[in-house]
Amino acid sequence: MYQQVRKLISFPFKIRFFETKRYFNNTYVDVQDEVKFGLETGKPIVALESTIITHGMPYPDNIECTFDVENIIRGKGAIPATVAIIKGRIKVGLSKEELAYLGDKEISNPIKTSRRDLPYLVSNKLNGGTTVSGTLIVANKVAIPVFATGGIGGVHREFNKTLDISADLTELGRSGVAVVSSGVKSILDIPKTLEYLETQGVFVATFGSNREFPAFYSRVSGSQAPYNVKNALEAATIIKYNRDLDLCSGMLFAVPAPEEYALQPAIINNAIEEALKRNKEHRKVEGKDVTPYLLSEVAKITGGKSLKTNIALIKNNAKVAAEIAVELAKLDENHESRCTGLYDTQTLKGKPVVIGGSNLDCSVNLSSSDIKLDGRIHDGRFSYTAGGVGRNICESLSKLGYPPNFISTVGDDEQGKLLKTFIPPGSQHMLRVLKGHNTAQCIIVFDRKGECKFLMGDMQIHQQITPEVIQLNEDIIKTAPLIVLDANLSLECFESTLKLATKYSIPVLFEPTDVEISDKPFKTPYWKAIKLITPNLNELKHVTTFLNIPKNTTISSPLDEAIYLAKQLASGWIENVIVTLGPSGVLIARRGLATDSLLNYQQTSEVLVRHYPCNVIEDFVNVSGAGDCLASGIVVGILKGLSEARCLSIGFSAAKSALYSQSAVPEQMLGETLVSGNVESSFQTIHL
Repeated sequence: MYQQVRKLISFPFKIRFFETKRYFNNTYVDVQDEVKFGLETGKPIVALESTIITHGMPYPDNIECTFDVENIIRGKGAIPATVAIIKGRIKVGLSKEELAYLGDKEISNPIKTSRRDLPYLVSNKLNGGTTVSGTLIVANKVAIPVFATGGIGGVHREFNKTLDISADLTELGRSGVAVVSSGVKSILDIPKTLEYLETQGVFVATFGSNREFPAFYSRVSGSQAPYNVKNALEAATIIKYNRDLDLCSGMLFAVPAPEEYALQPAIINNAIEEALKRNKEHRKVEGKDVTPYLLSEVAKITGGKSLKTNIALIKNNAKVAAEIAVELAKLDENHESRCTGLYDTQTLKGKPVVIGGSNLDCSVNLSSSDIKLDGRIHDGRFSYTAGGVGRNICESLSKLGYPPNFISTVGDDEQGKLLKTFIPPGSQHMLRVLKGHNTAQCIIVFDRKGECKFLMGDMQIHQQITPEVIQLNEDIIKTAPLIVLDANLSLECFESTLKLATKYSIPVLFEPTDVEISDKPFKTPYWKAIKLITPNLNELKHVTTFLNIPKNTTISSPLDEAIYLAKQLASGWIENVIVTLGPSGVLIARRGLATDSLLNYQQTSEVLVRHYPCNVIEDFVNVSGAGDCLASGIVVGILKGLSEARCLSIGFSAAKSALYSQSAVPEQMLGETLVSGNVESSFQTIHL
């Protein structure tokens, strides 16, 4: 149980922070937004080469085939990532315009690109279609594990004279990518190619009912593969173990061409012999141009039949590769909990949704009350606990019996692994583990009395809770009785979420989180979806200033200022303004009575303001999670349909439990009877 795993982790001295590497040299690489999102969220992705576009098929068949292939992959629930070089930029994922430009070879003048060609094209800002080997390099670098193509290169016929071996084979031997193809091109020496793949340590298996290795246009070659897999799950399992063993060598899954399009061995072999004869007699091409020339000649000799077979097998390979990529994502222990579509959505519907930050908090408790900013070392004790407003609310709601669906992000670093142990397992279904990102961390400095004096944080990962993440989870969000948002989210994410809340009439509780970002939702056109806001006094001032609510210069006390501003905010902006005042309690401004629910109530003619004072606690341990636990208690009351006073009663009790805890959310929060709402509020209500 996560309650047992979750312990305060204290370090007496040094902590090493690990840095993870992002996409290889971003200076030269453009990762398409769709692909980047898939990489960061663990969605299945299939890499595609581009020599099929630039050198494998005539125009416009090449463009039409590529569009069809990408649509097939999307239809299977994966993301296509066509790799190419455009004007010296390494592209991972192409737009339709880029595909059309690259495919019109008279305009783009593309160069067939493998490892040796990459620096030349990049430095000279040229266009290129990546071969199998070139695509393998890029896919391996950006961590795309599955790659679909028509057929790979291999050992050429008359190797004893030419010493011609495709770079595809050596690249397969040193990449960690699984290639799905219809074997090797029929124009090559297939037995010698299989021998060379064995030398390179490449795993080779046929995909289907037997071990007969396909010969590209033909389903039979006369050679047997070392292994056979029957389905996508079996292939994905082998890929996973190849990766887990860190073998750093590629894999080849050979898929026979669809039977209705496959050519008889005699027909295709005769065509190949004739094409080879023509090239030898006229010495037309050599080097890397041989393969495109022979494929073109074979197409002419077969009256276009080989082109139809080529197109059919590429589409089929894309389908198989997408199925394998989806199964691989399910097997991956990180992906399983974070990929949309990999969990039973029916079990998640109808729960509150919390969207916000997850942090690893470093709390520093100083031995002294004085802080001198003059470079001296202050004596203190460091302890690491889980934090983040969204995460705190998620955990406390779980402990109060209302586990939410939680949308948040952590990095794939050591801090992220630790932080995941602090998030209730039942709320991790939509948690994103992002590759190449630092987990959010916050340093909180407390004085000897336990008062927070200083905060410093690295919160960049929160910006990766993108509108795409929200849209992917629309099916879950639309069933929520309540959405809780913290202000760590990007403006675009706020707009996307509030737009959904407006569309499905879902009330939103907004926790401002920090003064500087407390005005964020009011910068979107959908702010009216917010029905409750829980600012402290400073956040209230910032929000009302942003909204141009005039100040009352005659007010002197903080409480009177809170009363005035809360009433103004509730008059024309937010229905329920709940202001936290620390030791002074809570202030609520709304057009409702204390005996009414916070959402379903008969509105009064004017905004009423009530002050709920609380008992001052002198012996508290820390205050870092009290406000979040207060908000969680209020949310529980809302979900149970309790009155305003009952909601505050639960909230105060939850906050009190947090004050006595070393961690932001205590191990034990409330008694069963209080959560069930059977106890009347025990604090004084003052009508102002």
